[in-house]
Amino acid sequence: MAAVMPSSHDLNGSSNLSEALSQAAQQNQELLQELAQTEYAKPSHKSNVAYIADLQARIAKSDKEIKILHQMTENERKDHLKYQESLVKRYVHKLGGSKGEKKFNDKASKEEREFVQAWQKEREERETREELGRALTQAEADRARLEADLARNTKAQAALDALYQSIFSGPTPEFPNEDHMEEAVRQATEHFHQSQEHSKVEQQAREALHQAKLSLGKAATLMQEAEGHSRGDLFGMPFADYMERDCMSSAQSAMHMAQQHIMHAQHIQPAINTLGNVEIDNGHFISDVMFDNLFTDLAQHDRIKKSNSQIDTAYKNLLAELKVQSGRSDAARRTAANAAEALEQARKDLQDTRAQAFESYAAGGLAAPPAYEAV
Repeated sequence: MAAVMPSSHDLNGSSNLSEALSQAAQQNQELLQELAQTEYAKPSHKSNVAYIADLQARIAKSDKEIKILHQMTENERKDHLKYQESLVKRYVHKLGGSKGEKKFNDKASKEEREFVQAWQKEREERETREELGRALTQAEADRARLEADLARNTKAQAALDALYQSIFSGPTPEFPNEDHMEEAVRQATEHFHQSQEHSKVEQQAREALHQAKLSLGKAATLMQEAEGHSRGDLFGMPFADYMERDCMSSAQSAMHMAQQHIMHAQHIQPAINTLGNVEIDNGHFISDVMFDNLFTDLAQHDRIKKSNSQIDTAYKNLLAELKVQSGRSDAARRTAANAAEALEQARKDLQDTRAQAFESYAAGGLAAPPAYEAV
């Protein structure tokens, strides 16, 4: 890249002036190209820094929550095992009659339910933490790239400012359009940064909804499998109830992840609506598996069908929200693209105006501005 030329006020002779103006025009073009290639880095870096800060705060909160949930899980697990070890034999050998069976069943169901609920919450939070960690890794990789391009942009802008200062410092009454064009470039640059940042935000919300769609789709698939196993359980298929519950547990985790993505999307774009209530009821292990019968199987099958209906409704709502958000994102992207074109045109107009100034000086058609001492 050519060095910054000396002030045109200090040049002597038309040949030296023509050569210096020619060199300045070439450097001007190189710097404008460099700015055009890296201009996106300013608003993108700003959004990236805010995104990383948000992720770090959510990770710190999640880490604290995991510690609390893990302790709760351990406490419930110990209580559950203690109850099983101390009462199962007594139930088998000593308790008798329907009252004894019901009492044991109620107590065992309560202990098992509390343990499973605590374990499920911890599992869901750990999966959320892993997802946040992956997002932070990607965001930090993006930051390194953006910082490199931002440094290039800053360096090019400083060089361009120095070049223009060396040539157009002070009033330029010989070129009335030059000051006007400078202001147009400033306004176009500000509009581009605003529209680019808005486009980035809308795209992030769109991507969060897309991730929610994937997680919700996974939950729907698992619940369909659970319904199939439940149907097999009605006909006495071996181990169908265990496979059914495994599918439902995994579906519950996928549903939790989908809700996390939706909450993130709503944090970015508050106009996004909720999807409706979805409840995946795992039932009770003791009553549904250990004391398995046709009535418990039918009740569980109905719960699964109800959950599937809710997931289907939520998925349709999510597709509608994703369509609307895609429209917002596309509109913001078009606005940013138009702003980029307007900025490029404003810079070109300014460049053309200054190129005409170079030509006028080189042709000797205009006198150089008066020296500072004369003013």
